[in-house]
Amino acid sequence: MDSKVKRRIMLDIQKINSDGVNTTIIDSYNIRCSIKGPPDTPYATGEWDISISFPKNYPYKSPSIGFIDKIYHPNVDYDSGSICLNVLNEDWQPIYTLRHIIGTFLPQLLTYPNPDDPLNIAAAKLYKNNPEQFNRHVKMKIFENRIKK
Repeated sequence: MDSKVKRRIMLDIQKINSDGVNTTIIDSYNIRCSIKGPPDTPYATGEWDISISFPKNYPYKSPSIGFIDKIYHPNVDYDSGSICLNVLNEDWQPIYTLRHIIGTFLPQLLTYPNPDDPLNIAAAKLYKNNPEQFNRHVKMKIFENRIKK
């Protein structure tokens, strides 16, 4: 691994750790951490483990982010945990850090789902057609996740 890339990854990890984010280093390119649901959303009571895989040319290319725990969301594939988020794909900038991902991008994803660009079509339809039922379903899935852990 390029020493500049390694330093950047370690600096990013140190910064989110200092913010109180629980992080586990898997290897030089992969970490796991936990995120909590944003307040005032149906996700507020949830906590999810996510995986982050850094490319060899980080920060010039975005890391791959995925939910390890199941989450019911229009822009997250329920089975694989893959995320559909433009800022992690087309709009990534080298100035972005893990703090942006953990502190801004993922909370915004959970706060403002985009049902017009879904990975989970059923969740997107429910979100658009019956928001109250969608919120109940999210809360039920959070409860189910707690029981499994």
